[in-house]
Amino acid sequence: MIAHEVIVQADPETVFSLYENIESWPRWDEEVAAVSLPDGLRENAQGWLQPRSGPRAKIQVVSVNRPFQFSVESQLPGCKMGFDHRIEATTLGTRVTHGVYFKGATSFVFARLIGPLLNRGLPLTLQGLKREAEAMTK
Repeated sequence: MIAHEVIVQADPETVFSLYENIESWPRWDEEVAAVSLPDGLRENAQGWLQPRSGPRAKIQVVSVNRPFQFSVESQLPGCKMGFDHRIEATTLGTRVTHGVYFKGATSFVFARLIGPLLNRGLPLTLQGLKREAEAMTK
């Protein structure tokens, strides 16, 4: 799993509200050009995500534990790629962790092909989320 974290000076509910506001994702996530989840951030909801580079991908929400966690998966040839988002209140602020995992027969191939790109992009996404959430608390 590839994972990065950031401390945000906003409560977990504020951070999670940005995830629930699907239309806001492209505003604070540089990697997302467009996204659609017509049923919202609910378990088993399906939609699509268009990255700034790469093909549009079908996505499915596989778990939601508001306001602490949600995961989305996309099917790749021979494996699933998942994005896990975790939120934890700490004495320093709210710790937000974004992780990416690959599971299935071809997971090692995609981890090698896409993994480095995602590893570089996750910190930028987290910084965008941090800026947006902290601006909401001012």
